[in-house]
Amino acid sequence: MSNLIDSIRKFILTCPFLQDGRVNVDYIGEEMGYSIDPLPCDPIVQRYIDGGAKKQFQFAFTSQEEYDQDARINIENSGFFQDFDEWLEEQSFMGNFPDLEDGKLPVLMETLNSGYLYDVNEINAKYRIECRLIYVQEV
Repeated sequence: MSNLIDSIRKFILTCPFLQDGRVNVDYIGEEMGYSIDPLPCDPIVQRYIDGGAKKQFQFAFTSQEEYDQDARINIENSGFFQDFDEWLEEQSFMGNFPDLEDGKLPVLMETLNSGYLYDVNEINAKYRIECRLIYVQEV
């Protein structure tokens, strides 16, 4: 699975809305940043007679942002995920997908929900949006 995660990470790094260009995997530090966190799911969407399958890889895209009583800052944080959702939809529509290893053909990259506030401390908040990559695994 690490190849899928790495491919998705490299793809997300091309998003023009990322503020610092640093995207981790399964880690969000104390400072502002982003992380791709794999989610549990049944990887098989559909099995084919020839032994191939349509599969999915679900993940949460998490960001840690500045957070306080100022509604403007919190609106900007939520707006980022709306922009990210629209960017991902546009990339999928244009056929721009992560580069996958041989035998894996990407079909769709989409969000599964709206971005939402996930966790809060005194100065930072974690937001996340759940996504998935659907691809065909050839035999």
